[in-house]
Amino acid sequence: MLALPAFPVVRQSLGVVVPEARRRPAFALDAMASEVSFIVGPAVGTVAVLALPSTTALWSVGAAFVVATAALWWLDPAVRSEPGRTDPPSMRHWLGAPMVTALAAAVAAVLVLSATELAAVAALTARGETGWWALANTVWCLASLACGLVYGVAARPPSLPVLLAGLALGTVPVAFGGPWWLVALLLVPAGAFCAPALSSSAEAVGRLAPDGARGVATGLHGSAIMLGAALAQPLTGVLIDRVSPTVALLAAVGICLVVATGAGVALRGEIPPARPAGTSAPDPMA
Repeated sequence: MLALPAFPVVRQSLGVVVPEARRRPAFALDAMASEVSFIVGPAVGTVAVLALPSTTALWSVGAAFVVATAALWWLDPAVRSEPGRTDPPSMRHWLGAPMVTALAAAVAAVLVLSATELAAVAALTARGETGWWALANTVWCLASLACGLVYGVAARPPSLPVLLAGLALGTVPVAFGGPWWLVALLLVPAGAFCAPALSSSAEAVGRLAPDGARGVATGLHGSAIMLGAALAQPLTGVLIDRVSPTVALLAAVGICLVVATGAGVALRGEIPPARPAGTSAPDPMA
């Protein structure tokens, strides 16, 4: 209840202050920054717990969170392109099938990512190689980081449905696992579509939402990401316990492929292309 809504605020601000023609690289950088946190955070946390008393380590993390919150408050990034407007458009005018599909894509992407982590850790634990997960996770995140950069600078990047399907299919080999070094290698194609798929879903939501409703839309996108993780953890955990990590991960992959197929139909021609830098959107009231 008290978590800082950092991701929605940052993404809403990017949608306002970044020219539309540059939003894809901006959202890609946002996804890459998340990957850096997933690489550095666990490592720093582990070192802190080993080097300091656990209470001190946790208080340090809490203090860092407070400092980051204060910094965001002090920076006060712009989140509205029309500060004087107080009458946002009705949700029924923009929360249609395309927007719901873009949000479902975010849910599906995070569901696969969370299921991949849980299934890989379970498989390594069964082999007595849990300690190698940190290295495998770093390889996974680095692959996502590198491909997020490629996606951000690409002249004609793949569409959201293609990236979502690539994320699902690239994750399939991880389900069959093996020793830790093989799991690390198999996570490379899975990670290759991670940052691109997440940044593409954020970009799609930003383009489908009108200016006056972008705050609500980015908030829904943040909730979709949390929902994907919330669904993945119990679903994957039950399947790991009752069947196997392989079946658990393949179930998440199947859900992601279904959403990707639906997105291919629902989003066809619905996401407006980026306008060249320096041009403005047409006035909807004209």
